[in-house]
Amino acid sequence: MISSQKTPARYIALGGTFLFLSLTAVALGLQTQQQPAPQTQPQPYKDSFPVSHTQTTQQPQPYKDSFPVTHSQTPQQPQPYKQSFPVTHTETTAPKPQVPVRSPAERHYSALISLPPPPFHPETIVIDPAHGGSDNGSRISDTTVEKDVTLALAFRLRSLLTARGFNVVLTREDDKALNAAPPFAPLTLDDRAGIANHQRASACIFLHATSSGNGVHLYTSELTPAPGELPAAPWLTLQAPWVTQSQQLASRIADALNRARIPLVDGYASIRPVDSTACPSLVLELAPHTDDPDSINDSDYQQSVAQAAANALIPWKSAVKPPPHLTPPAPEPTTAEATTP
Repeated sequence: MISSQKTPARYIALGGTFLFLSLTAVALGLQTQQQPAPQTQPQPYKDSFPVSHTQTTQQPQPYKDSFPVTHSQTPQQPQPYKQSFPVTHTETTAPKPQVPVRSPAERHYSALISLPPPPFHPETIVIDPAHGGSDNGSRISDTTVEKDVTLALAFRLRSLLTARGFNVVLTREDDKALNAAPPFAPLTLDDRAGIANHQRASACIFLHATSSGNGVHLYTSELTPAPGELPAAPWLTLQAPWVTQSQQLASRIADALNRARIPLVDGYASIRPVDSTACPSLVLELAPHTDDPDSINDSDYQQSVAQAAANALIPWKSAVKPPPHLTPPAPEPTTAEATTP
Protein backbone atom coordinates (compact mmCIF):
# COMPACT_ATOMS: atom_id res chain seq x y z
CA MET A 1 0.00 0.00 0.00
CA ILE A 2 1.35 3.32 -0.96
CA SER A 3 1.41 6.04 1.57
CA SER A 4 -0.92 8.93 0.84
CA GLN A 5 1.75 11.38 1.81
CA LYS A 6 3.95 10.41 -1.06
CA THR A 7 1.32 10.57 -3.73
CA PRO A 8 1.68 14.20 -4.73
CA ALA A 9 5.40 13.89 -5.31
CA ARG A 10 4.85 10.91 -7.53
CA TYR A 11 2.31 12.72 -9.56
CA ILE A 12 4.68 15.63 -9.96
CA ALA A 13 7.44 13.29 -11.25
CA LEU A 14 5.09 11.63 -13.68
CA GLY A 15 3.87 14.97 -14.93
CA GLY A 16 7.42 16.13 -15.49
CA THR A 17 8.18 12.97 -17.43
CA PHE A 18 5.08 13.39 -19.61
CA LEU A 19 5.95 17.01 -20.25
CA PHE A 20 9.47 16.01 -21.32
CA LEU A 21 8.19 13.40 -23.65
CA SER A 22 5.69 15.88 -25.13
CA LEU A 23 8.36 18.47 -25.74
CA THR A 24 10.58 15.84 -27.31
CA ALA A 25 7.78 14.79 -29.63
CA VAL A 26 7.10 18.37 -30.58
CA ALA A 27 10.80 18.95 -31.33
CA LEU A 28 10.97 15.84 -33.48
CA GLY A 29 7.85 16.97 -35.35
CA LEU A 30 9.36 20.33 -36.13
CA GLN A 31 12.56 18.71 -37.31
CA THR A 32 10.63 16.39 -39.60
CA GLN A 33 8.75 19.31 -41.18
CA GLN A 34 12.01 21.16 -41.91
CA GLN A 35 13.55 18.22 -43.83
CA PRO A 36 12.28 17.85 -47.52
CA ALA A 37 10.38 14.77 -48.15
CA PRO A 38 12.05 12.40 -50.64
CA GLN A 39 10.54 12.78 -54.13
CA THR A 40 9.36 9.71 -55.81
CA GLN A 41 9.03 9.26 -59.63
CA PRO A 42 5.38 9.60 -60.52
CA GLN A 43 4.01 6.44 -61.86
CA PRO A 44 1.61 6.19 -64.75
CA TYR A 45 -1.94 6.64 -63.92
CA LYS A 46 -2.68 3.03 -64.26
CA ASP A 47 -0.09 2.10 -61.58
CA SER A 48 -0.99 4.76 -59.04
CA PHE A 49 -3.93 2.85 -57.75
CA PRO A 50 -3.43 -0.85 -57.13
CA VAL A 51 -6.84 -1.83 -58.19
CA SER A 52 -7.88 -4.49 -60.54
CA HIS A 53 -9.35 -3.25 -63.81
CA THR A 54 -9.60 -4.37 -67.35
CA GLN A 55 -7.59 -2.28 -69.79
CA THR A 56 -8.43 -2.20 -73.50
CA THR A 57 -5.62 -1.15 -75.76
CA GLN A 58 -6.95 1.27 -78.35
CA GLN A 59 -5.36 2.73 -81.43
CA PRO A 60 -4.29 6.27 -80.64
CA GLN A 61 -6.65 8.73 -82.22
CA PRO A 62 -5.82 12.12 -83.60
CA TYR A 63 -5.84 14.94 -81.15
CA LYS A 64 -9.23 16.12 -82.22
CA ASP A 65 -10.78 12.80 -81.09
CA SER A 66 -8.97 12.55 -77.70
CA PHE A 67 -11.19 15.08 -76.01
CA PRO A 68 -14.89 14.76 -76.71
CA VAL A 69 -15.56 18.39 -76.06
CA THR A 70 -16.81 21.18 -78.19
CA HIS A 71 -14.03 23.36 -79.50
CA SER A 72 -13.59 25.96 -82.28
CA GLN A 73 -12.03 24.94 -85.58
CA THR A 74 -9.09 26.59 -87.24
CA PRO A 75 -10.27 29.40 -89.58
CA GLN A 76 -10.27 28.42 -93.24
CA GLN A 77 -8.45 30.22 -96.04
CA PRO A 78 -10.52 33.22 -97.06
CA GLN A 79 -12.25 32.81 -100.40
CA PRO A 80 -12.51 35.41 -103.12
CA TYR A 81 -14.92 38.18 -102.54
CA LYS A 82 -17.56 36.83 -104.84
CA GLN A 83 -17.68 33.55 -102.89
CA SER A 84 -17.41 35.03 -99.38
CA PHE A 85 -20.72 36.79 -99.71
CA PRO A 86 -23.38 34.68 -101.39
CA VAL A 87 -25.46 37.62 -102.43
CA THR A 88 -27.13 38.32 -105.71
CA HIS A 89 -25.56 41.13 -107.71
CA THR A 90 -25.79 42.37 -111.26
CA GLU A 91 -22.68 42.35 -113.42
CA THR A 92 -22.15 44.98 -116.05
CA THR A 93 -21.68 43.39 -119.47
CA ALA A 94 -19.00 45.10 -121.51
CA PRO A 95 -19.95 45.91 -125.08
CA LYS A 96 -18.81 43.35 -127.59
CA PRO A 97 -15.80 44.70 -129.46
CA GLN A 98 -15.73 44.97 -133.19
CA VAL A 99 -12.84 42.89 -134.48
CA PRO A 100 -11.70 42.51 -138.04
CA VAL A 101 -12.67 39.24 -139.66
CA ARG A 102 -10.10 38.17 -142.21
CA SER A 103 -11.56 37.20 -145.53
CA PRO A 104 -9.91 34.63 -147.82
CA ALA A 105 -8.47 37.53 -149.80
CA GLU A 106 -6.93 39.03 -146.66
CA ARG A 107 -5.47 35.70 -145.59
CA HIS A 108 -4.02 35.30 -149.04
CA TYR A 109 -2.57 38.80 -148.81
CA SER A 110 -0.96 38.07 -145.44
CA ALA A 111 0.64 34.96 -146.87
CA LEU A 112 1.97 36.90 -149.86
CA ILE A 113 3.59 39.72 -147.91
CA SER A 114 5.26 37.22 -145.57
CA LEU A 115 7.10 35.63 -148.49
CA PRO A 116 10.66 36.87 -148.96
CA PRO A 117 11.88 37.67 -152.48
CA PRO A 118 13.08 34.48 -154.18
CA PRO A 119 16.86 34.27 -154.55
CA PHE A 120 18.38 35.49 -157.78
CA HIS A 121 21.17 33.53 -159.51
CA PRO A 122 23.22 35.74 -161.85
CA GLU A 123 25.59 32.86 -162.68
CA THR A 124 22.74 30.72 -164.07
CA ILE A 125 21.52 30.90 -167.67
CA VAL A 126 18.55 28.99 -169.09
CA ILE A 127 18.57 27.95 -172.75
CA ASP A 128 15.41 26.62 -174.36
CA PRO A 129 15.88 24.78 -177.67
CA ALA A 130 12.39 25.14 -179.12
CA HIS A 131 10.26 22.17 -180.13
CA GLY A 132 11.51 18.55 -179.91
CA GLY A 133 10.11 15.06 -180.05
CA SER A 134 7.03 14.86 -182.24
CA ASP A 135 7.07 18.64 -182.57
CA ASN A 136 9.46 19.36 -185.46
CA GLY A 137 8.82 23.08 -185.58
CA SER A 138 9.18 24.80 -188.93
CA ARG A 139 10.71 23.06 -191.90
CA ILE A 140 13.89 24.80 -193.00
CA SER A 141 14.59 22.62 -196.03
CA ASP A 142 13.76 19.16 -197.30
CA THR A 143 16.34 17.69 -194.90
CA THR A 144 16.35 20.18 -192.03
CA VAL A 145 13.72 20.91 -189.36
CA GLU A 146 13.74 23.57 -186.67
CA LYS A 147 14.04 21.27 -183.66
CA ASP A 148 17.45 19.98 -184.84
CA VAL A 149 18.87 23.44 -185.50
CA THR A 150 17.85 24.83 -182.10
CA LEU A 151 19.33 21.85 -180.23
CA ALA A 152 22.65 22.08 -182.10
CA LEU A 153 22.95 25.82 -181.38
CA ALA A 154 22.04 25.25 -177.71
CA PHE A 155 24.89 22.75 -177.31
CA ARG A 156 27.39 25.22 -178.76
CA LEU A 157 26.26 28.08 -176.54
CA ARG A 158 26.23 25.89 -173.42
CA SER A 159 29.80 24.74 -174.10
CA LEU A 160 31.05 28.34 -174.34
CA LEU A 161 29.25 29.48 -171.20
CA THR A 162 30.17 26.55 -168.97
CA ALA A 163 33.79 27.11 -169.92
CA ARG A 164 33.42 30.58 -168.35
CA GLY A 165 31.95 29.24 -165.10
CA PHE A 166 28.23 29.60 -165.79
CA ASN A 167 25.57 27.14 -164.66
CA VAL A 168 23.67 26.42 -167.87
CA VAL A 169 20.24 24.75 -167.73
CA LEU A 170 18.73 23.30 -170.93
CA THR A 171 15.02 22.61 -171.10
CA ARG A 172 15.84 19.55 -173.23
CA GLU A 173 19.10 17.80 -174.05
CA ASP A 174 17.96 15.43 -176.80
CA ASP A 175 15.26 15.04 -179.40
CA LYS A 176 12.78 14.22 -176.66
CA ALA A 177 11.00 17.20 -175.12
CA LEU A 178 9.48 15.64 -172.00
CA ASN A 179 8.96 16.69 -168.42
CA ALA A 180 11.51 15.28 -166.02
CA ALA A 181 8.83 13.94 -163.65
CA PRO A 182 6.21 11.25 -164.33
CA PRO A 183 4.18 10.86 -166.43
CA PHE A 184 6.90 12.47 -168.60
CA ALA A 185 4.42 14.43 -170.67
CA PRO A 186 5.68 16.54 -173.57
CA LEU A 187 6.93 19.99 -172.62
CA THR A 188 4.41 22.77 -173.11
CA LEU A 189 5.22 26.44 -173.47
CA ASP A 190 4.17 26.96 -169.85
CA ASP A 191 6.46 24.10 -168.78
CA ARG A 192 9.41 25.83 -170.44
CA ALA A 193 8.57 29.11 -168.71
CA GLY A 194 8.24 27.27 -165.41
CA ILE A 195 11.73 25.79 -165.75
CA ALA A 196 13.13 29.26 -166.38
CA ASN A 197 11.24 30.81 -163.46
CA HIS A 198 12.37 28.08 -161.12
CA GLN A 199 16.01 28.89 -161.83
CA ARG A 200 15.69 32.68 -161.35
CA ALA A 201 18.51 33.03 -163.87
CA SER A 202 20.27 36.13 -165.16
CA ALA A 203 19.14 35.31 -168.72
CA CYS A 204 16.66 33.05 -170.49
CA ILE A 205 17.44 32.50 -174.16
CA PHE A 206 14.68 30.91 -176.26
CA LEU A 207 16.21 29.52 -179.43
CA HIS A 208 14.21 29.28 -182.65
CA ALA A 209 15.05 28.81 -186.33
CA THR A 210 13.46 29.98 -189.56
CA SER A 211 14.03 29.75 -193.26
CA SER A 212 13.10 33.42 -193.77
CA GLY A 213 15.81 36.01 -194.12
CA ASN A 214 19.43 35.77 -193.05
CA GLY A 215 21.42 36.11 -189.86
CA VAL A 216 19.81 36.46 -186.42
CA HIS A 217 16.42 37.84 -185.36
CA LEU A 218 16.14 39.13 -181.77
CA TYR A 219 12.78 39.70 -180.08
CA THR A 220 11.83 40.92 -176.63
CA SER A 221 8.39 41.18 -175.02
CA GLU A 222 6.12 44.03 -175.99
CA LEU A 223 4.57 44.19 -172.50
CA THR A 224 4.58 47.58 -170.79
CA PRO A 225 7.42 47.67 -168.23
CA ALA A 226 6.31 47.46 -164.58
CA PRO A 227 8.05 49.36 -161.75
CA GLY A 228 8.70 46.25 -159.69
CA GLU A 229 7.95 42.61 -159.05
CA LEU A 230 4.94 41.52 -157.02
CA PRO A 231 4.93 38.32 -154.92
CA ALA A 232 2.19 37.00 -157.20
CA ALA A 233 1.27 38.34 -160.63
CA PRO A 234 -0.76 37.13 -163.59
CA TRP A 235 1.02 34.34 -165.42
CA LEU A 236 0.82 36.01 -168.81
CA THR A 237 2.43 39.24 -167.56
CA LEU A 238 5.23 37.95 -165.35
CA GLN A 239 7.75 39.44 -167.77
CA ALA A 240 6.52 43.02 -167.23
CA PRO A 241 8.94 43.89 -164.35
CA TRP A 242 11.82 42.43 -166.38
CA VAL A 243 11.10 44.06 -169.76
CA THR A 244 13.66 46.83 -169.26
CA GLN A 245 16.38 44.34 -168.32
CA SER A 246 15.44 42.11 -171.25
CA GLN A 247 15.81 45.04 -173.63
CA GLN A 248 19.23 45.85 -172.18
CA LEU A 249 20.34 42.24 -172.65
CA ALA A 250 19.09 42.23 -176.26
CA SER A 251 21.02 45.42 -176.92
CA ARG A 252 24.24 43.84 -175.64
CA ILE A 253 23.77 40.73 -177.80
CA ALA A 254 22.95 42.92 -180.83
CA ASP A 255 26.18 44.85 -180.34
CA ALA A 256 28.15 41.59 -180.17
CA LEU A 257 26.50 40.28 -183.35
CA ASN A 258 27.23 43.52 -185.18
CA ARG A 259 30.87 43.28 -184.19
CA ALA A 260 30.90 39.74 -185.60
CA ARG A 261 29.31 41.09 -188.84
CA ILE A 262 26.31 38.83 -188.52
CA PRO A 263 23.14 40.23 -190.08
CA LEU A 264 20.64 41.26 -187.40
CA VAL A 265 16.94 42.03 -187.19
CA ASP A 266 15.50 43.00 -183.81
CA GLY A 267 12.07 43.98 -182.59
CA TYR A 268 9.28 43.43 -180.09
CA ALA A 269 6.65 40.74 -180.08
CA SER A 270 4.18 39.08 -177.74
CA ILE A 271 5.71 35.64 -177.74
CA ARG A 272 5.01 32.79 -175.41
CA PRO A 273 6.59 31.68 -173.22
CA VAL A 274 8.65 34.90 -172.96
CA ASP A 275 5.74 36.87 -171.47
CA SER A 276 5.43 34.29 -168.66
CA THR A 277 9.06 34.36 -167.54
CA ALA A 278 10.39 36.17 -164.47
CA CYS A 279 13.93 36.83 -165.71
CA PRO A 280 15.63 38.78 -168.51
CA SER A 281 14.31 36.90 -171.54
CA LEU A 282 14.50 37.12 -175.31
CA VAL A 283 14.04 35.06 -178.46
CA LEU A 284 17.10 34.40 -180.60
CA GLU A 285 15.93 33.10 -183.96
CA LEU A 286 18.56 31.75 -186.34
CA ALA A 287 18.06 32.17 -190.12
CA PRO A 288 20.24 30.74 -192.92
CA HIS A 289 23.63 32.32 -193.46
CA THR A 290 23.09 32.55 -197.23
CA ASP A 291 20.29 32.08 -199.67
CA ASP A 292 20.75 28.34 -199.30
CA PRO A 293 18.40 27.18 -196.52
CA ASP A 294 20.79 24.39 -195.51
CA SER A 295 23.50 26.97 -194.73
CA ILE A 296 21.76 27.29 -191.39
CA ASN A 297 23.54 24.04 -190.45
CA ASP A 298 27.01 25.42 -191.21
CA SER A 299 29.09 24.69 -188.09
CA ASP A 300 31.28 27.83 -188.43
CA TYR A 301 28.23 29.99 -188.84
CA GLN A 302 26.51 28.53 -185.79
CA GLN A 303 29.73 28.81 -183.76
CA SER A 304 30.11 32.49 -184.61
CA VAL A 305 26.56 33.21 -183.52
CA ALA A 306 27.03 31.27 -180.27
CA GLN A 307 30.31 33.08 -179.59
CA ALA A 308 28.75 36.51 -180.08
CA ALA A 309 25.92 35.64 -177.68
CA ALA A 310 28.37 34.27 -175.09
CA ASN A 311 30.52 37.43 -175.37
CA ALA A 312 27.50 39.48 -174.39
CA LEU A 313 26.29 37.16 -171.62
CA ILE A 314 29.62 36.89 -169.80
CA PRO A 315 29.74 40.55 -168.60
CA TRP A 316 25.97 40.60 -168.22
CA LYS A 317 26.30 38.51 -165.08
CA SER A 318 27.79 41.47 -163.23
CA ALA A 319 25.40 44.05 -164.67
CA VAL A 320 22.01 42.41 -164.17
CA LYS A 321 19.95 43.34 -161.11
CA PRO A 322 16.52 41.98 -160.19
CA PRO A 323 13.66 44.51 -160.12
CA PRO A 324 12.41 45.91 -156.80
CA HIS A 325 10.20 43.62 -154.74
CA LEU A 326 6.84 45.34 -154.33
CA THR A 327 4.19 44.85 -151.67
CA PRO A 328 0.74 44.17 -153.13
CA PRO A 329 -2.11 46.52 -152.21
CA ALA A 330 -4.03 45.34 -149.17
CA PRO A 331 -7.67 44.33 -149.61
CA GLU A 332 -10.36 46.21 -147.73
CA PRO A 333 -10.95 44.60 -144.30
CA THR A 334 -14.42 43.55 -143.17
CA THR A 335 -15.71 43.77 -139.60
CA ALA A 336 -18.18 41.67 -137.67
CA GLU A 337 -19.29 41.54 -134.11
CA ALA A 338 -17.06 39.33 -132.03
CA THR A 339 -18.76 36.37 -130.42
CA THR A 340 -17.93 34.99 -127.03
CA PRO A 341 -17.99 31.27 -126.30
